[in-house]
This record gives sequence, structure tokens and C-alpha cells, in this order.
Amino acid sequence: MACKNNLVVKQIIDLYDQISKLESLKPSKNVDTLFGQLVSTCLPTDTNIDVTKMSEEVKDMRSNLIKLCGEAEGYLEQHFSTILGSLLQEDQNPLDHLNIFPYYNNYLKLGKLEFDLLSQHSSHVPSKIAFIGSGPMPLTSIVLAKFHLPNTTFHNFDIDSHANALATSLVSRDPDLSKRMFFHTTDVLNATEG
Repeated sequence: MACKNNLVVKQIIDLYDQISKLESLKPSKNVDTLFGQLVSTCLPTDTNIDVTKMSEEVKDMRSNLIKLCGEAEGYLEQHFSTILGSLLQEDQNPLDHLNIFPYYNNYLKLGKLEFDLLSQHSSHVPSKIAFIGSGPMPLTSIVLAKFHLPNTTFHNFDIDSHANALATSLVSRDPDLSKRMFFHTTDVLNATEG
């Protein structure tokens, strides 16, 4: 198993080296291919890598890779939110086309998992939920609102006004979610109750 784990770590380091040298992390064929390879490398469940036993250099690389993944995910969400928002001009509900987002099925599974966890640890259905850092494509909020919590109000917080504008555009044509999903542009560290 150690040999396999070493091979996986080497593959991740090689991918990190390529990803960190990209001029931009915005969606493109090269970016999509590299992150697709990273995801498929990290998905197997038969590896058991103990991060605490890695060298400081590899730990730093891992931290940087997590940041790069977050940045790339932000660009990917912005890209697809813009595409879906353009459907407004065609008088369509963008939420009817969420399946074009490459990781939509992952969000469906994640939403179910989060709902199940919430149900296990709460005796009542919440009337309000807040999401922090909801981004331009707040799929977790959307999935929970559409499929699991049909009477709950969702307050989505993001520091980026452009992200909130895109997110608002996504839900604006949906007769239900447009009344239950709100987007607040603020730094939550400075937010006050209410």
C-alpha cells in the first residue's frame, strides 16, 4: 500500500507543478484537463495517505494546491453562472439547466448528505439557513432549497458583489426560490444580527 500511496503523492506533485505554472485558472481545455486529472487521482478510496507524516515541502505544496483549487472552482462557477444567466434573455429558468455544470451531480449528493446530517442532529426543520461564501453559483443552497427544504429561507453571504449579482440572476426567474433565497454582500466578520 505504501508504494501505491507514494505513486499517488508523486502524481499529485506532478499535477501541482503543472497547475501552479498556468497563466490563468479560468476554464480552458488545459485547465479543465489538469483539474480533471487531479480529481481522478484523488478519488480512489483505496489509498490512505497520512498528511501529518509528509515533509514540510509537501505540506506546503498541498496547502497551495488547495488554494489553487478554490480559485479555479470560483472561476468555473462564475463561468457557468454567466452561461446560465444568459438564458434569462431567452426567457428560460436557468435553474432548469443546472445539469450543464460539470459537478452538478456531486452537489446533488452533497445536498442529500448535508440534509441527512442536519436531520440527524436537529429535531425540527430550520426556517432559515445562512450560507457563508455562497459564490456566483450557490448550488448547495439551491439543491437544499429545491429538493430537501421547501419551506426554508436561505440567506447567502458573500464578500463579492459580482458573485452575488450572478447568483441573484440565477434564481430570479424561479417563482419559488426567488422568494426564499436572499444574497447579502458583506464580510461576515463585520455582519450584525438581523
